[in-house]
Amino acid sequence: MDIEVIKLIIQVSMSVGAAFLAAWLATNRYRKDQWWQKKMEAYSELVEALQKMKWPPSEHFDYAFEQRTIDEEYSQELWDDFKSARRNVWRIAEKSSFLLSPEVLKTVQEMENGLSKARNADSWVEHLNDQYASIQACIEKVKEIGAKELGVKNA
Repeated sequence: MDIEVIKLIIQVSMSVGAAFLAAWLATNRYRKDQWWQKKMEAYSELVEALQKMKWPPSEHFDYAFEQRTIDEEYSQELWDDFKSARRNVWRIAEKSSFLLSPEVLKTVQEMENGLSKARNADSWVEHLNDQYASIQACIEKVKEIGAKELGVKNA
């Protein structure tokens, strides 16, 4: 009888241990999945904001290249969008600093340096081209960092 009780205690202990292990593994997996999802959302949000930031210089460049006159109201709207997107990029980068790789903040800072250098361009078209190139380089680098960090291939 004592052996039967010991067997029962061992079986119950093993069942309880297995249940706790399964629950712990499931909770751990859930946390990792949630963390990955938040990182993915932060990278997506950042790339989207950078894309919005890239549009105004691109649009002005097209007008200048085609030697068309851009409507002053439309131009102002584009630059307002640029400023808003720029603030959004910084908001996302700062807000997500605990989620995203530290390289992302450095990349955004490099973009800002490029935007500052664009102010010294010899012509308006060169200024726009330099702005666009700085933003595009930032987008590519953020996508590269994000793909590596998230374990996504062919991003």
